[in-house]
Amino acid sequence: MPDHRSANPLRAHPERLLLPAAFVTCLGNGIQLTASAFLLLEAGRSTMGVGWLFVAVAVPQVLLSPYFGRLADRIDRRLLCLVCDVLSTVAAVALPAGLLLGSPAPVATYTANFLLAGITALFMPASNALVKERVRPERLAAFSGHYEAVVSAGNLLSTAIGGFLIQLVDVEPLLFFNAFTFLASAACWVLIGRLPGKRDMPRPTATVKATPAEHPRAAPEFRLGLLYAVGSVIVVVSNTLIVVLVVRTLHLGAGVLGVVDSLAGFGMLLGGLLHRQLAKRVGDLNSAVIGYLACALVIALEPQFGVHSLGLFLLGGLTFAVARISARTLLMSTVDEKRAGQVFGSANALGLGLSVVATIVVSRVADLSSVPHSFLALALLTTLPAVVTATSLRGWLREVGKR
Repeated sequence: MPDHRSANPLRAHPERLLLPAAFVTCLGNGIQLTASAFLLLEAGRSTMGVGWLFVAVAVPQVLLSPYFGRLADRIDRRLLCLVCDVLSTVAAVALPAGLLLGSPAPVATYTANFLLAGITALFMPASNALVKERVRPERLAAFSGHYEAVVSAGNLLSTAIGGFLIQLVDVEPLLFFNAFTFLASAACWVLIGRLPGKRDMPRPTATVKATPAEHPRAAPEFRLGLLYAVGSVIVVVSNTLIVVLVVRTLHLGAGVLGVVDSLAGFGMLLGGLLHRQLAKRVGDLNSAVIGYLACALVIALEPQFGVHSLGLFLLGGLTFAVARISARTLLMSTVDEKRAGQVFGSANALGLGLSVVATIVVSRVADLSSVPHSFLALALLTTLPAVVTATSLRGWLREVGKR
């Protein structure tokens, strides 16, 4: 009988540090984007101008994530995450320093965020592969849900924190403070330590009933990645639209923007709990479809009732969490640990590549028609690929004995 007392420290120690490290890094990236969006709006930029900021963030990740994913499968993943946070600290300080030195706000904003995006292109596959590497197989599915919840909550709550702090201390001090979030994350990577020997912690394997290597039909990594990538489209485009809806359409301040994203972040945490119950009943694939369809409906309704619709953002966070965690669990439980970096890097590139196209389309709809129509466009752009991809996966999941 295995000695659980000796296994628990090895199992729990990385988990306790992986979650806060990922949360703080995503928080820092999100605060940077929120502050940058406000700088562009204050400089008189249109919705399309704010949209181009998110395009500038997406393009380096689209181009570099697949290559960096392969790199994360060859080099110490913990070390890569640590290097990313140190470099992110430098890039975060560069933006307010450039503003103080007289650099035009749009130039400094696009440049700093472009550099951070290149660093994130390495961090994303390396951190996800580190999860696959350090978390034991029997804990992987549950932990994957926790990981996705804190990452998405960090992205959402960053706008809330950023909005509140902008009103309290203005943009430039916030940007300097933001650099310290990356240092806090770097400390977590240091504390995790090196990978124990295989005799102490064996590398996890896939958790589906029949792994791709054992089954005659290989895992459809592209389709699994696409289902996961739909969530990236929702996050990236929503970040653009929410700022425009709250600040420009509803004429509310940064503090209200913070309330909106706090509601969405709280909804994400509730969605993480709901996902467990729903996935047990209908399976992760059906749970993903239900979540994406419900999220699309909420997105379409969010701008329809003015200030009274702000409560819908809590429901939006909840439904998004159900979909995203379900899709992530399917991908994480299927991927081979030796290729985890490449698979998640490619999924990240795919999601952000689609986000670039969706951001341009939706921003044009907002500028040429109306903001409510742009929310409806986002709902339609995300519903179709999610449903079609999920439908195509049913046959393969039946063969491997997973709902």
